Amino acid sequence: MAARSPADGAVRDRWLELATRRMTAAGLRAGAARTAVVETLAREGQCLLSAAEITSLLRPGGGGSTASVYRVLMELSDLGLLRRLDGRDGVARFEIADPEHHHHHVVDERTGEVRPFTDDDLERSIERVADRLGIELRSHEVVLRGVRREA
Repeated sequence: MAARSPADGAVRDRWLELATRRMTAAGLRAGAARTAVVETLAREGQCLLSAAEITSLLRPGGGGSTASVYRVLMELSDLGLLRRLDGRDGVARFEIADPEHHHHHVVDERTGEVRPFTDDDLERSIERVADRLGIELRSHEVVLRGVRREA
C-alpha cells in the first residue's frame, strides 16, 4: 500500500475541474457512484489506491460495490484522468493524472510497500533522453522495484 501524504488542494481542484470537463464531453452523467468515486479520488487519490481501498473509503457514505467502483475507475482511466500501476500482488492501483503534479514510485518487493518519490535529476535525464530520441515528451512514469537494504 502507498504511503499517504496530505492532499494538495490546488491539485485536487484542478483535477476535479478537468474530470468534470472530460466526463461531460464524454457524455457521462454524474450518478451517485461516479460522483462519490471522483470526489474520493480528488481528496485521497494523489497517490495510489486500489478499488477495494476506494470502496472502503466510500462505505460510510454508501458509495457502491467494488465492482461499480472498478467500472468507474476504468471509465476515468479511458478518459486519461488516472494513472494505473499493476502490482505484483495482482492488484491494480490508481492515482489522479495531473500533468502539473508528478511523482514516481518505489516498490519494496519484500513488503509490498509502495512509496512515491520525486527526483529533479531523474526528470532532467528523462527530458534529455526524449530530446535525443526526437520525441515530444507528454508523460512518463518510473517504477523502481527492489528490496530495501538493511541499515
